[in-house]
Amino acid sequence: MPRAIPDRNILPVTLGTAGHIDHGKTTLLRALAGGEQDTDRLADERSRGLTIDVGYAQLELADGVEVGVVDVPGHEKFIRNMVAGATGIDVVMLVVAADDGVMPQTREHLQIMSLLGLRSGVVVLTKIDTVDAEMVELVASEVEDLIAGTFLKGAAVFPVSGLSGEGIDELRTAIGGLVRQVPTRDADGFFRMPVLRVFTSPGFGTVVTGIPTSGHLAVGERVEVRPGTRPGRVRGLQVYHRPAERASAGHRTAINVAELEHRKVKRGDVVCTPGVFADAEVLDVRLEVLRSVSRPLRHDQEVRLHVGTLECAARVLLVGKKRVEAGDWAWAQLKLDHAAVVAPGDAFIIRTPSHVATLGGGTVLGAGRLGGRRRRSARAHEFEARARGLSDLVVAIESQLRGARLAGIERAEIVRALLRRREEIEPVIAALVAEGRAVELARGMLLHADEATRGEDAILATIARDHERRPLAIGMKKALLADRVRGTPAVVDGLVERLVATARVETLGEGRVRVGGRRPQLTAAQQARSDAIVAELTRDPWQTPRASELPTLVGGLEAEVEQLIALLDDDGVIVRLRDGVLLLTKTYEDAKAKIRAHCETHGGLSPADLKSLVGATRKYGIPLLEHLDQIGFTRRQGDRRVLRG
Repeated sequence: MPRAIPDRNILPVTLGTAGHIDHGKTTLLRALAGGEQDTDRLADERSRGLTIDVGYAQLELADGVEVGVVDVPGHEKFIRNMVAGATGIDVVMLVVAADDGVMPQTREHLQIMSLLGLRSGVVVLTKIDTVDAEMVELVASEVEDLIAGTFLKGAAVFPVSGLSGEGIDELRTAIGGLVRQVPTRDADGFFRMPVLRVFTSPGFGTVVTGIPTSGHLAVGERVEVRPGTRPGRVRGLQVYHRPAERASAGHRTAINVAELEHRKVKRGDVVCTPGVFADAEVLDVRLEVLRSVSRPLRHDQEVRLHVGTLECAARVLLVGKKRVEAGDWAWAQLKLDHAAVVAPGDAFIIRTPSHVATLGGGTVLGAGRLGGRRRRSARAHEFEARARGLSDLVVAIESQLRGARLAGIERAEIVRALLRRREEIEPVIAALVAEGRAVELARGMLLHADEATRGEDAILATIARDHERRPLAIGMKKALLADRVRGTPAVVDGLVERLVATARVETLGEGRVRVGGRRPQLTAAQQARSDAIVAELTRDPWQTPRASELPTLVGGLEAEVEQLIALLDDDGVIVRLRDGVLLLTKTYEDAKAKIRAHCETHGGLSPADLKSLVGATRKYGIPLLEHLDQIGFTRRQGDRRVLRG
């Protein structure tokens, strides 16, 4: 593609046609945009005088500002093409021929535009040169009845002739006012463009076209084509058929993609910012059923889905309902037979598998995950929160936090889920944390405050139950908590840290935890055995019995004695060494003091020196020295120990 020409003033808004076949949509656009522009690009379209696929033009307004125009086919056989093109439209011209009046595709196109979320448009009565004024008034009245109760209610009606030019200037002026009032698409977000056409250009290679729904793109940038991951580089850009250095959301764009084979790209794919978007085979949606359908929409019904430029088979899995009556709505999941690349807020259409009729449509809440009917029914409140989050970023982020539960969620995951830039997400998260509505744990893991409270309560209850089951145990293994409370280890560790900071939980040696201030309550017999253990260790401090010998010496079961030993260790009464060696803490501390003094005087200590210092044989001395190495008091240097640091 050649170098870009100087910048043009192009509105990031797309004007589109809708209406029945042979109602003069293409002729109208020629009159509006200039006779040299022909939206019928296919030879078959020109020979038959029938629009088959989507066509494009650009309309220059009175002040030189340009706006893109999409011309869609009106024949019922090409509704799939019409929907693919309509997904990029912001303002619609509903075209009705004055000599024909409202027809089936007039109604269906209006329904489709309503389901796609359009909120602005005009009605154009074409071919007024073929009928008298009375007929024009009659059709205008018929149109007003049609649009009553729709987004076009109260819209201006313009009688025109595409051949003579009558009414065209007035229509062009009205369009100029409308397109300037439409909210523009997000040019600061991540780039995403549903592919409408793909072809090869001699000397350039693969070219894909469409209307970007978000973000912007510049020559030289990297992109990927999804579903799947097909990387490429932007070799060149055209905006409305003219070379450009940059393309933005809402602009009809052609991208020359290097490193991409055109046979691997098709309509329905998406060109997007690398590493941001994900493929989805299940969509969570808010689904509306048209009033005109003859039968209710049933759970697990097969439909044809249109989203972006993609058309594929899907099944409707209703949330909390078995069917949806005509004119009603429901939360639902769509299980697709082909992965889609979507963003929250995307509009979609569902039609019958035979393409005979449009059933309804609605709004994508985001990618979903399948569950049983009971699980889907319980998730209605989650769907509602996500729907509110489409227009409120705070609600959207809180919904993500709640949905993560005790698995937690990182900032990068929220960015990917909401497809909003980190610069937008960060201030909202910071505010939620400052207000106490979100909790940030170590390593950047985020939880909703309600989930954090629930998790802390669950951890405390789990530890307390363990204390009840094992009254002599000094604590519970922290590693068991994550599975018990259904949280990830990282989140549970972070919540335990919060509980420790408020003294509701205490951490112990060997990775154990207990309820803050909790002490095992010994029976009289257990206290007597504990005292007997201390007495046995006191009798000869450097000839103490091994832990395995104590049950016989003091009486009691082996497990109970082991727990009593652990309690004495936890209370600081004794010190446990390897091989079951037990020392009174006083004996241990006296030995440390003598070892320190000896090493400071003589530079080191041998096992033989230890025996002369404290009277410990190798049976007790070696475990003691290895323990001191382990805690960093000494380090081994050949056969000697020296003080560490």
